[in-house]
Amino acid sequence: MLTYGFLKKFMVAVTQILFPFKLVEKEKVKDGACVLVGNHYRIWDIVHMACTTREKVHFITKKELYKNKFLAHLCDIVEAIPVSRDGQDAKAVMTALRYLKNGDKISMFPEGTRNRTDEDLLPLKGGAAMFAIKAKAPVYPVMCPHKTRLFRRTKILVGDPIDLSAFYDRRLTAEDYEEAEEIIREKMLETKRTAIEMFIKKKKKRQ
Repeated sequence: MLTYGFLKKFMVAVTQILFPFKLVEKEKVKDGACVLVGNHYRIWDIVHMACTTREKVHFITKKELYKNKFLAHLCDIVEAIPVSRDGQDAKAVMTALRYLKNGDKISMFPEGTRNRTDEDLLPLKGGAAMFAIKAKAPVYPVMCPHKTRLFRRTKILVGDPIDLSAFYDRRLTAEDYEEAEEIIREKMLETKRTAIEMFIKKKKKRQ
């Protein structure tokens, strides 16, 4: 019977062969509840999230994956959280909050889709701030400096925890959540820029 642990080891092994990576500063991610957010280039990006911790990570994923029986089975094994594209999914929200309040980790790609543009980061669809604020959990950006390349090692940088405690225990408006999401977006971009600088320095050393 497949387990989360076995599936994680298998996916990491395959990813390290095809799109090798090294997680930098993953020790920033502490035990307990948190929201992991990352930029999204390839399906393999979920492996970066899983490798930030030895604890189980519950992935927020699109419902369309469940149309494929094999993928649906894998999603069930890792206890993924299916969400509809329009974001209007009360069950998914309640499930994610339950995991967080139980001290578990969730991860998501707030861009909502893979970035196939030259933009550093697509507009965020929202959700990460709401989860973090309601569960009073930190947010950690896990950022890739560029689209991973076949057989080329990439350094994935874990950023400093994003503190949204200023929004706790308040009656928040839509504008408040937008402000919190903008804080997350800026921290994600900041972490990505740092990751790019690391990549450039490494490239110069090789020359």
